[in-house]
Amino acid sequence: MYLKNLCKSLISEWILRNPSRAILKLIREIKGILGLQEFLDTRERAMPTYRIGGIAVEFPYNAYDCQLVYMERVISALQQGSNALLESPTGTGKTLCLLCATLAWRESLAPSPSLQSGSQQPTQLSARAGSSRTDFNKPDSDPTDESLQRLPTIVYASRTHSQLQQVIRELKATIYRPKMVVLGSREQMCIHSDVQSMRGRVQNHACRSLTKGRNCHHYNRVADYVKGHPELGKEPIDIEDLVNIGRSEGPCPYFLSRELHNTADILFVPYNYLIEKENRRSLTGISWSRTVLIFDEAHNLEGICADAASFDLPAAHLTACIGEAKQCVDLASARKATDNGADTSLDPDNFAVLKGLMVG
Repeated sequence: MYLKNLCKSLISEWILRNPSRAILKLIREIKGILGLQEFLDTRERAMPTYRIGGIAVEFPYNAYDCQLVYMERVISALQQGSNALLESPTGTGKTLCLLCATLAWRESLAPSPSLQSGSQQPTQLSARAGSSRTDFNKPDSDPTDESLQRLPTIVYASRTHSQLQQVIRELKATIYRPKMVVLGSREQMCIHSDVQSMRGRVQNHACRSLTKGRNCHHYNRVADYVKGHPELGKEPIDIEDLVNIGRSEGPCPYFLSRELHNTADILFVPYNYLIEKENRRSLTGISWSRTVLIFDEAHNLEGICADAASFDLPAAHLTACIGEAKQCVDLASARKATDNGADTSLDPDNFAVLKGLMVG
């Protein structure tokens, strides 16, 4: 009888076009029946609010002193438009502090309702947290530019996808719900039956060839899917969630994430999307002058940058180069003897130096 009345109540709420309330009520009732009332949804739980640097920061738990200090440093750097190198002992909730402080600061820049309804332009973002040396609060070019009417974009970078998974789990624990997207490689996200088993450049070239001719049915479904699902990204999603959407509903997860990044408030990316020039150029939806960059686990950054600027030269290639340099020395010496040194551009000494560098 109880379940029957509950169903009637839920049906009436659906008819009144309030599905979210109906779902919350159903969850609440089921939790009560099972005696699990203490496991309330994040949105239902009252979160502690801390005033840090003039900004109200909602934190999922009672914050420790070290967490409050950490968030104060984050907000101070954001307000001053300066770089910050922050560290804290393992297990002190650095990721959660970074997310809450940065997202609370971003929300503080939103125009107040009075400004939105008044005569002032919405691009004049309110700096309620105090003065700032950044250009976040004042447009520095055409005020009609759409990119300047948006709040700053946050790009959160970490070394591996597994680390990004953990960051997204932390975001789910907060009350903040910015529109988000996580970017990954074709190897992680491709669902095309012929291309998904390929790797590296072969996979990239195959994908580009198919999409250029619009011969990939997954790629062709992306635009319509994004238009039909404007809510996508408003709840935290991971690469696995995008892949599941692709497998069940058809759109390419890789290009779906690329499409979402144009309107996302926060992007979760591996380091190489910021360090490698080609990947960075692909992020066309980001105005870098109005972007906050966060490098998590930054002690790995030096090695990642060194790897990005390095390349491997196989021993066989090096041996072939040494052999060709020797041939150049011999040819230049022969020509010098016949031309009496008239052509100084073919000085054999230059080729000898090149050979010596490769041998050494």
